[in-house]
Amino acid sequence: MASDAVILSVADGVARVRMNRPAARNAWDDTLGEGLSRALSEVASRDDVRVVVLEGEGSVFCAGADLVAGFPTLESGRDDLRSVLRTRFHPAFLALLDVPQPVIAAVHGPAIGAGACLALAADLAVLSRGAYLQFRFARIGLMPDVGATALLATAVGPARATELLLLADPIAADECAALGLVSRVVDAGAVEKECLGLAARLAEGPTRAYATTKRAVRAWSRRAVAEQLELEAELQQTLTGTADWCEGRAAFRERRDPRFTGT
Repeated sequence: MASDAVILSVADGVARVRMNRPAARNAWDDTLGEGLSRALSEVASRDDVRVVVLEGEGSVFCAGADLVAGFPTLESGRDDLRSVLRTRFHPAFLALLDVPQPVIAAVHGPAIGAGACLALAADLAVLSRGAYLQFRFARIGLMPDVGATALLATAVGPARATELLLLADPIAADECAALGLVSRVVDAGAVEKECLGLAARLAEGPTRAYATTKRAVRAWSRRAVAEQLELEAELQQTLTGTADWCEGRAAFRERRDPRFTGT
């Protein structure tokens, strides 16, 4: 067990890393970030782990940042989103990218915001037909972060990525597959079986060859990820003084549509 928020188990060469905040829809708070970072760093160093399956407990894979928990504030009174990104999100996200073993995301339910970034950062992602990805940042008056700008633009190109990020609509499973955002779409209830079948197959394969393949495939983009994360964090911080961020957060908490003014 990595932590209460993230449970790690290993059997037959397969490490299962399970986000365990179902009551909060696996929203990403400090405990989830620390748990993911610790679990992923551990499996990366273990010789008995040959493949990793990333999962979420409950009906949602990951709902993104925990807006209910809130954020620390600066002396100016603005939310300190920059530091939160650097400490809560970036270490776990980079640890996921750096795992040498194949990583399979078992996306059985919605993956939103940072949760969608986890799915894109995995080597293989299996999505339930009833689930979706959503880069929901604009709906709360913010810009994409946790690598979303890099991952999505790499996957679908700048024009399509910009459309998906600005409109911030849910991307249905079949569209995710057509766009190349996920590896496979399966019927509801079949995600775990499909992922464990893939994991068993990969666990019998050439682990070091998989690791070098991953390294080569990601080499050109991985070098720029840390810089991109920092750029996102800096730009995100500039939005904390806007009326739209205050309105977006309030609307989220009050479960209503936001009324943005563009200020």
